[in-house]
This record gives sequence, C-alpha cells and structure tokens, in this order.
Amino acid sequence: MAVLGYAHWIALARFPAETVLVNKLTGTAMQIVGGLIVLYSVDSNLGLFRNQSLVATVIAWFRECPIFVRATTISASVTASGSASASISATVIRAGKTIEERFAALEARFEELRSEVATQHREIHSRIEEVKSELSSSIDLNQSALHKLSEQVEKATVGGFKEQAFGVMLVIYGAVTSVFA
Repeated sequence: MAVLGYAHWIALARFPAETVLVNKLTGTAMQIVGGLIVLYSVDSNLGLFRNQSLVATVIAWFRECPIFVRATTISASVTASGSASASISATVIRAGKTIEERFAALEARFEELRSEVATQHREIHSRIEEVKSELSSSIDLNQSALHKLSEQVEKATVGGFKEQAFGVMLVIYGAVTSVFA
C-alpha cells in the first residue's frame, strides 16, 4: 500500500498542474485493481468448492438466460437389476426296523446337522468380516473426504482474506483519491 501511495505522490510531483486528473486517474485505477483482486479471491474460493471458475459460472449464467434459450430434448431410461441366492438341502431318511437302526440313523442325522450348522457358522462369520472390512474402508474414505472439506473451508475463510482486504483497501484509497481530486 505504501508503494502505491509513493507512486501516487511521484505522479503528483511530476504533473503539479494536473492534480485533479492525476487523482481521478489514480483513484479509478486503484478502484479497478482493487475490485479485480476481490474478484480473483472470490474466484479462487469458488474453485475450491465447485471446481468451477468465475468465468465458467458467468458463461453458464448467460447460457441459462431466457434470451438464449435453445430447444432441449429430454430422454429417460430405466434399468433395474437385482440378485438373490438361497440354498436348499434335503435328506431322505430310511425308516429303521430295529431300535439300533433307528438310533444309528438319528446319530447320522445329528452329525449331518452338526456339520451343516458349523458350515453356516463359518459362512456367517466370513460375511461379517467382509461387511466389517467394507465399513472400515467406507469410514476411511469418509474421514479423508471430511478432512479435505475441512481444509477447503479453512482455505476459503482464512486464506483469501488478505487478498480481499488488500482489494478493499485499494477500492477505498481510489474512492478517497477520486473524491478529493
């Protein structure tokens, strides 16, 4: 800011007869430069969140203007998909004639059921581990996205303030110089 004040003072010293014109030109230039600096800072903040520049936003605004409306074609499609799985097991039991044959058949059936329950138990635990792994990776992705968003908010609120403050000071300096011309 001191450099700009010094440049203004030198311009007044070089052209002492044209102080009004020098003040008006300096004031106008400072207001334009200050406004452009503020716009640049706003543009960088827009780029943080929308990944879009201020120029692209203005162009999109003009495209949406009713004066430049073009015919649009709307198309739609529907897709559906699904999946399901099931398992069925059946066992045919021969009726035994003696108590020993019936007892042996019951023991065999009991062992089949025990192995079936153990198999289902292993499958359930493997599915639980898969879901646990997916949830863990999803949580990690969400935490990294949250961290990135936090950095963007901090940069937008604090990072661009110096540029915006400098631009506003230039606008004020230009306005004061133009008024006292």
